[in-house]
Amino acid sequence: MADSSFHLNERPERIFVSVNESTGRSTISFSPPTAGATIVHEQDSKAELAMRDAKAISAKYPGCSIHGPHFHADRPPGKRGMRRPGRPPQT
Repeated sequence: MADSSFHLNERPERIFVSVNESTGRSTISFSPPTAGATIVHEQDSKAELAMRDAKAISAKYPGCSIHGPHFHADRPPGKRGMRRPGRPPQT
């Protein structure tokens, strides 16, 4: 259950839930980042476990909002990050 599997250092303002569709791994992170360590769930491609835990945390800290789940895929191997206009290329 959410309460016993992790410890928060301070009250989170926001909870972010994201899912890597390539690996099926879901993560829960917090704002501010000092609120607690990222929580990872393996084999949670639909974010069911992550959302259950996020809702439990939000219930414990009223006013803490949940953002997500956001689904994304890995960047292809060898693909460079996006460059912003006006910045020199990374070497």
